[in-house]
Amino acid sequence: MALVNAFDGFIFDYGGVLVHHQTEEEQAQMAQIAGIPEKEFFELYWADRIEYDRGVMTGEEYWHQIGKSAGKTLSLQQIADIIEVDNVSWMHFDEPMWEWVAQLKVAGKKVAILSNMPMDLGVAIKARTDRFSHFDHVTLSYEVKAVKPEPAIYEECLAGIGTELQKTVFFDDRIANVQGAELLGLSAIQFLDRNAVFLKMRG
Repeated sequence: MALVNAFDGFIFDYGGVLVHHQTEEEQAQMAQIAGIPEKEFFELYWADRIEYDRGVMTGEEYWHQIGKSAGKTLSLQQIADIIEVDNVSWMHFDEPMWEWVAQLKVAGKKVAILSNMPMDLGVAIKARTDRFSHFDHVTLSYEVKAVKPEPAIYEECLAGIGTELQKTVFFDDRIANVQGAELLGLSAIQFLDRNAVFLKMRG
């Protein structure tokens, strides 16, 4: 029996699972707008990202902090331009994954998104696409003020999708988030290669 048949609920991370990671060119473009060397910019990008994702730090505050850490004062226009590049960089949809989501729904499965995501990106996706409407439930960190791998955000998503814990599987590219799910008793698979995941699930 294919492993996919063992589950009624499928929860997907967003970045690195349903969409491709941002490119080096996009990272370089943001660094150039900020006037910060690329290596330093990328390190700072992730330093406070979790609080931006949690929704307790606005985009303006987040990017001001990055600039301050690099000895720069970013203007509101610079920040707006960087946010636009950042948003677009996380909207390169991996279409085979979305086709699989559609197939799962046709098969009667429940599907959900569980993502650490800042408000700027969430608002942009909702305004520019209908992608979230493809899912039975969507849990975004900025909306629930919790982030993976904290238990609360998994619990919120599980309540929303409505499938039994033992019959639900979670996919994420970050091992810490996979382990966080497993600590709650949720089946979880680290998503490093789409075709490998398809082979594992479909047999």
